[in-house]
Amino acid sequence: MMDKKEDMVNVVGFTLNEGEQILQRAGYSVRIKSTSSHTGNRARVLRQRVIGNGEIELTISYEYYKDPAME
Repeated sequence: MMDKKEDMVNVVGFTLNEGEQILQRAGYSVRIKSTSSHTGNRARVLRQRVIGNGEIELTISYEYYKDPAME
């Protein structure tokens, strides 16, 4: 696990699945906070913050846009 806050991988903009995987591989525990109901196609990370020793909170929202390149 990385020790310094500055060294943490920034996953803002990634899909929730991608962001979770990246942080978990780096040794972090991940908590999810949603800003909207699950009405879109895919969850995207809007914000991340350290909430404890080795624990990261990801604030997510669901997208409505359907990108044909992502299918």
